[in-house]
Amino acid sequence: MCKVSVIIPVYKVEPYLPACLDSVLNQTLRDLEVICIDDCSPDRCGEILDEYAARDGRVRVIHLLENHRQGFGRNRGMDKAVGEYLYFLDSDDMIEPETLGELTLLADREALDAVFFDSRNVYESEDLKKVYVPPLSLRKGKYRDEVYAGKDLLDAFIRQNEWTCYPQRIFWRREFLLREGIRYLEGCEHEDEFFAFAGILSACRVRYVRKPYFILRVRAHSVMTSEPAPRNFHGYLMNYYCMNDFIMERSIDTYGAQINIARMLERVMTLYLKLKDAFDLGAFFQREPDKTVYKCFLSYYRMEYSENGYHAMDPDVMEEIRKYRIAYIYGAGLTGQRVCKKLEHNGVLIGGFLTKDSEESAPILMGRSVQSLDDADIPDDAVVVVAVKMMFWEETRALLAERSIPYVFHRKL
Repeated sequence: MCKVSVIIPVYKVEPYLPACLDSVLNQTLRDLEVICIDDCSPDRCGEILDEYAARDGRVRVIHLLENHRQGFGRNRGMDKAVGEYLYFLDSDDMIEPETLGELTLLADREALDAVFFDSRNVYESEDLKKVYVPPLSLRKGKYRDEVYAGKDLLDAFIRQNEWTCYPQRIFWRREFLLREGIRYLEGCEHEDEFFAFAGILSACRVRYVRKPYFILRVRAHSVMTSEPAPRNFHGYLMNYYCMNDFIMERSIDTYGAQINIARMLERVMTLYLKLKDAFDLGAFFQREPDKTVYKCFLSYYRMEYSENGYHAMDPDVMEEIRKYRIAYIYGAGLTGQRVCKKLEHNGVLIGGFLTKDSEESAPILMGRSVQSLDDADIPDDAVVVVAVKMMFWEETRALLAERSIPYVFHRKL
């Protein structure tokens, strides 16, 4: 055991790596280990890491035989770590000398799952100052000087437009991450978006410290300063669907969670519209479940944003629905109401809304009756359009199959 495990994925940062390692090894807190993951770096990074490990027994090096990107490296570091706390640092950045000591004292004193803090920037050149300003280095919002529940601190960050996912600005209790099963996404860019999102929503005791412990190096050709590319679209889309799955599985419905997911979707749509005509974006979704995620996204895009208008439905779904004289909508929430408008716009006759329990809904919705599935008299020439969250699909499928009622999902994977 040691007090803190610092995990550093390393790839192609030879000029910056020594300064990063020195900033960690020269901490006022000496009781630490530094786990460096050499992600098959093509330069001298591997040799530099071995040199440091030979000089300082606190440095442990994992040499990967293939490049797997940061998410994979950080997860391997977590698997090897023995520290009471975890801190994730990028190999071209640095931290202030007192960082780990002060954060450890605070987390110990108040039994915290995580501590959030700020950063300051160092620029590789004066020209970069004109073209890129990292978001929210120093937060300016108003926060209480007390312990928060994670979801409440996320709400506070989101309401003041000061939420960032930088792993270098968060200090974690390792036992908490292991207990909650929080892991980085692998095989995609922006893996830290999901990790920070899932972590803060799962945490019971967190704090925000208004101090710039982290030193961010702003340099050319980094992920932050490079032009958006298909890999960025792929990463944001995978994060969006993983975030949705996470809150559904854990029944989380907070303001901060919903707004953050909505903003992630905005990034996805912005990049898709910018890149779709210049690249075969589907080529970047070759693994499972990536293929399924991309197909689902295209279906959503056709329904909501295609050239046929906002009310366009997935063509395959519409073709199936038009085989029947009338359609009923299973689901009386916002999704069901949106689907009702789309079907109306496409000339489909709507018989009404169906739910599992009609007592939980208003008797009339959008001028149509709301009935429980058990009590409804559904004609033989009718189809039910399922408009509930994906987490309820299997349950709904079983209910409709039991009554031999034809059905179609409003989203087709």
